[in-house]
Amino acid sequence: MIKALRFAGLILMAAGPLAASVAPAAQPQPAGSYGTSIDVRVVNVEAVVTDRRGHRVPGLSAADFRLLVDGKEVPVDYFTEVSEGETATPAGEPARPAAPSAPAPGKVGTSYLVFIDESFSIAAHRDVVLQRLARDLGRLGPEDRVAIVAFDGRKIDMLSDWTGDRGALQRTLDAAQRRPSQGIARLAMRRTEGDGASFRLYSEVESAAAAVGAAMRGVAAPPGRKVLLLLCGGWPLFSGEHLILDPLRELPSAYYVPRVEELFEPVTDSANLLGYTIYPVDVPGLDPESTWADAGASGPSEHTFITSEWEQGSHAVMELLAGQTGGKAVLNSARLNAFARTAADTRTYYWLGFTPEWKADGKRHDVRVEVRRPGTTVRTRKSFSDVSRETAAKLRLESLLLFGGGGAVPDLRVQTGEPRRSGLWEVEVPVTLEIPASALTALPAGDGYEAQATLSMGALDPWGGRSRIEGLPVRLTLSAPPAPGTFTRYETTVKLRKGPQRLVFAVEDAVGGGEAWAELEVKP
Repeated sequence: MIKALRFAGLILMAAGPLAASVAPAAQPQPAGSYGTSIDVRVVNVEAVVTDRRGHRVPGLSAADFRLLVDGKEVPVDYFTEVSEGETATPAGEPARPAAPSAPAPGKVGTSYLVFIDESFSIAAHRDVVLQRLARDLGRLGPEDRVAIVAFDGRKIDMLSDWTGDRGALQRTLDAAQRRPSQGIARLAMRRTEGDGASFRLYSEVESAAAAVGAAMRGVAAPPGRKVLLLLCGGWPLFSGEHLILDPLRELPSAYYVPRVEELFEPVTDSANLLGYTIYPVDVPGLDPESTWADAGASGPSEHTFITSEWEQGSHAVMELLAGQTGGKAVLNSARLNAFARTAADTRTYYWLGFTPEWKADGKRHDVRVEVRRPGTTVRTRKSFSDVSRETAAKLRLESLLLFGGGGAVPDLRVQTGEPRRSGLWEVEVPVTLEIPASALTALPAGDGYEAQATLSMGALDPWGGRSRIEGLPVRLTLSAPPAPGTFTRYETTVKLRKGPQRLVFAVEDAVGGGEAWAELEVKP
């Protein structure tokens, strides 16, 4: 993997538990939840079935479908047909239970999470798409909800929580057009730095992909259909340490070519596990660097567009994100009707649910849906991941870094000691954590008690550089179970790069699932 040219550093050095508990604060803070806990029991699969003419096929029953996981057929535990935004049961078909996250019978609402990519979008292009989106808010149904977030290359800002209030959404979209964007800087980078921009661009795309995943995990959606409307400024393809402008270009066999999917797994894995269908929107429409020569270089096609290799690569990424989650990429001039197209595409479908044998082993499983009728085609998500506890903890910490606590009150106390020089660009900083009793499960062990947890840490600098998230198994030896309202102290040392950084710490109990977190700004 390419290393970012600018990044924050955080390295765990040593750790040691202390048995002492400190006195409670005068007003103990309640433990809050940070981000959406990835605690999925049922995998939902929304299937769009069409005939040879592309028309939707109604009236199918659960018996008409084959659901395969890793090539093996599994039973359909939950089944619902949704037609024009309302549940329907085929004639003669006994009603099956809907998936736990599905709404009650009747009207089915859709939750649209609008992600505005300000890190690659040029403001003028973004504003046109936002204006058209605002114009189409009238297509929202009474049960539909919209939440809007924006990513500026460093952090995610929550512009609007879930609401169906069209006036409030209109005001939010108007305000979003007054926010700065980084698209011009990315364009200048391509013009002035050429291939040398690959390293920096990779870092920017990696951060954007992490932010999209964090947004889905950090905004708990209401029951119903979940749609991610991804207003993408154009993310290029990468291979090895070079920017791949032409996704079809053949490379020497000795050249290392990682799977493109790896870079965007934070997006597709989160979407498929949490039940989001992704509709990427081509915000630029036409790459500003395209020339008339590019039209001839793009090869024969049904429609001839003036398109650069950069744009071809960006479109390939958007097609990938859509294809892996059962959505559609909204490209070129279609971006002007992005919301209308997405709303129309998500109102009629079949909702299948199944309960895997969860092992928390971190493995990804292929999902395929087949229809037992000739002449039909089905579009749906392609996989789901059995997230390990370690990965889940890292993902939640990443959400904290990029998204903040989502309104949760930090309940982990953190104190830092005097930094010590550890090299030309690094320092070691002693850290003392005070963990609330509500986040720990103490079990009898020997002559006392023991609590086990995972401590995760990360750092974010002012320019968007992120450290590798470090996780550490923590074992606390206690003489007695911590009393309610008290804190247990834990000491460790972290190694930081010099410069201002925002540190985030999170503790997750290994037994009861309790959690606590804290953040602080440092300038070592």
